[in-house]
Amino acid sequence: MTQSIQQLSQQWASAVASQSMEQIMAFYADELIAYDAVAQLQFIGKTAYKSHWQHCMEFCPGGHSKFELRDLNIQQNDQLAFSHALVYCEGSNEKGETQGCWMRLTQGWQMQQGQWRIIHDHFSVPFDMVSGAVLFELTPDA
Repeated sequence: MTQSIQQLSQQWASAVASQSMEQIMAFYADELIAYDAVAQLQFIGKTAYKSHWQHCMEFCPGGHSKFELRDLNIQQNDQLAFSHALVYCEGSNEKGETQGCWMRLTQGWQMQQGQWRIIHDHFSVPFDMVSGAVLFELTPDA
């Protein structure tokens, strides 16, 4: 029996928190297409996205990292699944200062050779349309 998307999502979040590139990338399909809130419009393929993840991890060299899913919602059938959640990402910089924010996450999963793989990642952060400022201070409870 395959693992549930809920279990896999939690394992993926734990891999991100541990900053283990090998563990993180094990969840992704080779033909992944990703939209991240950072750097560029899209990432095509697992190799391109791995480079992006490595770049993102460089922003948290202080060793402390938190990556937590909240309000995870999953819809699935035998071959495809769609999940969305709020995610809190926190890390410490080279000075030991903690930085963190809430983001939105949507993932598409596909069953491939008996294993669920992420075929689409989409991270986003709300912004103010008038000022163009990113709204990092928003929280789910506000």
